Amino acid sequence: MASPPPHSLAGLTLRDLDYVLTVSRTGHFGRAARLCGVSQPGLSEQIRKVESLLGCTLFERGRRGTRPTERGAALIPFVERIVRDAHILMEQAHGTAHDLAGPLALGIIPTLAPYYMPILLQRLRAAHPDIALRLTEDRTTELTRQLLDYTLDIAIAALPVPEPGITTVPLFFEPFRLLVPRAHPLAAKSALSAADLDSADLILLDAGHCLRDQTVSLCGPAAPPHPDLDGPIATSVEMLRYMVDAGEGIAVMPELAVNADTGARGFSRAMPFASPDIGRTIGLWWRATDPRAPLFGQLARELTMTIKAPGTKKAER
Repeated sequence: MASPPPHSLAGLTLRDLDYVLTVSRTGHFGRAARLCGVSQPGLSEQIRKVESLLGCTLFERGRRGTRPTERGAALIPFVERIVRDAHILMEQAHGTAHDLAGPLALGIIPTLAPYYMPILLQRLRAAHPDIALRLTEDRTTELTRQLLDYTLDIAIAALPVPEPGITTVPLFFEPFRLLVPRAHPLAAKSALSAADLDSADLILLDAGHCLRDQTVSLCGPAAPPHPDLDGPIATSVEMLRYMVDAGEGIAVMPELAVNADTGARGFSRAMPFASPDIGRTIGLWWRATDPRAPLFGQLARELTMTIKAPGTKKAER
């Protein structure tokens, strides 16, 4: 039987609650301790303290990992709410700044980061020299989670946003090109349509990349089953490029990645689509509750640009 709740929770700290959330997300005390920067025995002791104060066991420990108990699973959403509200309190308290200065945690998707970061850093350094950037590269779902968990301040990713509670401002539209081997039949066409993607040799990124989902959506409902299961898989945009160069198939590529190809190997061609609407909109994301919203809106205006038409080599304002 659980012990009766104490009359005071004065011994409970936000750091203790962060420990609880980290154990819940990782399912492992050792990994949680490393992420929190503490020893595993120290973290375990703090979790036991929380359980004692709450009068219930939050986690079931086992050799194969850790998972919340039934009671723990019911209480963890309340813990998340407390920690989130505490972060909102701090944001509101420090939300009177008139310029972006100091630490700023920025996340960006990996299909964009290598090609857009030089543009981004140049503009940020020029407009906000006192920013201390902390950069994270990850997939959209993980960036969304980190944004809502207050690990990130802002993110740059493709629209639309997958979760509520996030404000977005479009930065630019990035057209897609189709990269094909020079000997491929599609290389002889002057312009392509989405129907040309209904091909058994289409190469996709692995699951979790938004570019993969965008490519599959272009194929339409009549596409063969390979976009989800049977086709060749790449782990990055650069691997897509190498696989096409090797003659393994064709691949949808973002325009900035095509412009960044300086190798001039001549093994493949970047073909334009006839429709100018085939591409993705990249936006700046932040939490809707963040009082720095006016500053982030100003930052979005500073980062807004236009990608030049296919065949050019630079992006410009």
